[in-house]
Amino acid sequence: MLYNYLSLVFFVAFAIFIPVSFIITSKMLRKRSNPNPIKTAPYESGEATIGSGRDIDIEYLPFFMVFLPFEIIAILILVWSINAINIPYKTDLEMIGLLSVITLLSILGYKYIGGKNR
Repeated sequence: MLYNYLSLVFFVAFAIFIPVSFIITSKMLRKRSNPNPIKTAPYESGEATIGSGRDIDIEYLPFFMVFLPFEIIAILILVWSINAINIPYKTDLEMIGLLSVITLLSILGYKYIGGKNR
């Protein structure tokens, strides 16, 4: 039991250590220079920038929001079907409810995308 917690703590520490060490190493090795406003300005073909750089077209966001639940459904059904014999009955009911809700939300998402494109 203690071994499971120790391995989890080690994994979390390792998962935090790697990105932090990369960031620190990058900051130590990069060349420091004074910021030049011309070099740091966005390239706009010599035109003055209009609007903010944070304007994002969300045209494909609904497709992503529908694709993600289908990926979750596929993984959950795969894991659940493999372990269905060993899982208690209560978990089966919760899994069926979760899959039903995700499926319903995915269908509503596709209807939203279909209505938006027409």
